[in-house]
Amino acid sequence: MKRILYILVLVIIYLLQTGCFLKSVHPLVEEEDAILYEGLEGIWETDDQRWTFINDISNFPNLESYFLDGEMGYEADEDEGLGMGNMYLILFENLQDLSADTALFVGSVTELNEAYFLDLYVLAKSISELEESESTFVDSHFFPVHTFSKIAVEDDELSIKMFKSSFIRDLISANRVRIKHEETDDTILITASTNELRKFVEKYAHEEEAFEGATELTFKGFSHD
Repeated sequence: MKRILYILVLVIIYLLQTGCFLKSVHPLVEEEDAILYEGLEGIWETDDQRWTFINDISNFPNLESYFLDGEMGYEADEDEGLGMGNMYLILFENLQDLSADTALFVGSVTELNEAYFLDLYVLAKSISELEESESTFVDSHFFPVHTFSKIAVEDDELSIKMFKSSFIRDLISANRVRIKHEETDDTILITASTNELRKFVEKYAHEEEAFEGATELTFKGFSHD
C-alpha cells in the first residue's frame, strides 16, 4: 500500500507541476451526462508524458492482453469490451521515469457552454498491484477526489487545461461566488453537489484565468512503439 500511495503522489505532483488544480468530492460528470468525445480515444504524448484514452480495448492491440487476460483486473466481453459505456479508462505514464508503474484513471467527458470538460477520478491501484488485497488502516484513510480540466482535440493535437484551485479561492475570498467547500492553508476541496459544480464550470468555461497553461499532446495512434 505504501508503494501504491507513493506512485499516486508522484503522478499528482507531476500533473500539478505548473500549479494546484481544483479537487472535488463529487463528480462534474454523472454517468447519464457522459459523452464520447470524437477523436479522443487513443495514445497522446508530449516529450515526458503519455496519456492513453481507452473506451474500446479492441482498438489497442498491444494493450488488449492486459485486460482480456485479467492482468489488470478488468473483465471484457465481445460486445461491450471493458464495459466503459460513455466513459474512458485512462493510462497515465511518466516517460521520464520508465520504472514507474502506469497510473489508472476513470475519465468522463461532458459539454458545458460549448466547451468540453474531462472529469478524472484516480483508481487506487497501479498495473502491477491491481489484485484484490485486504483493507488496511491506511486504505481507510485514502480519500479519492475528482479533478476537472478543459480539453480540446484539433487534428492531431490534444489540449488539456487543468482548472485552477487558486482561481476559485480568489472568487471565494472576494465574496464573488458561494460554493460549498473546505479550505486548508494550501488547498480547497469542493464539497458542492454535481449540479452546483456544473453551473459553476459552465459560467467560467471561457474564462482563461480559470485554467492552468495548456498541456499540448500529439496523437500517436493506438499502439505503443
